[in-house]
Amino acid sequence: MRNFRNLTKIENEELSKKFSFLLKYNEDCTVEDFSWSAITVFDHWLYESDSFSIITNATEDQKRSWDNAIKSFLAQLVELERPFKYKYIGRNSKQKLQFSRFVSDDDFGLYVSNLFDEVYSPNLVFNCLGVELWFEDNWTIHFKYKKQDECLGMLKLASNLGLFVLPAYSADHLNNYQALSKYLGEQGLNKSLHRSANAAAE
Repeated sequence: MRNFRNLTKIENEELSKKFSFLLKYNEDCTVEDFSWSAITVFDHWLYESDSFSIITNATEDQKRSWDNAIKSFLAQLVELERPFKYKYIGRNSKQKLQFSRFVSDDDFGLYVSNLFDEVYSPNLVFNCLGVELWFEDNWTIHFKYKKQDECLGMLKLASNLGLFVLPAYSADHLNNYQALSKYLGEQGLNKSLHRSANAAAE
């Protein structure tokens, strides 16, 4: 049995419109398309303080703890909202998005959390949260979000699990982190996440 089944034409058109930025290069996008940030087990980017020794010197138990934190986040995020998978069909200017939903009897949360070990681009979008995910090394998940209030549930989940939200610098013109940091504080999320957010924004 297939794990995924294509959405209806109407459903697919709605998602394609909302996530149309997936058909663009990042440099061609603006904050009207999306903003970009990251969720990680660390309270700052390690390269900023040349502190990759934190990973080098970490025990296996510590690394397992980081693994569990990231995978718990992904599994619980799927409980919060079941994402859709997408793929590209066609080429060049005729390229389109095809979305599908998970239809297997297997544990979807486990399926998604295991993707963190296997791929950088899981090709997953969360419609109501307005979020697209992709994975990076060093226990980091990047997310592209449409509106910060839409993804509040995801931000709260990250806070509850002791994870941190950091700015993404890969495409600085899409970095809306100062506004996101302020929003985190207004929502009363945990102090460690908020303190880290303020420090990074200053």
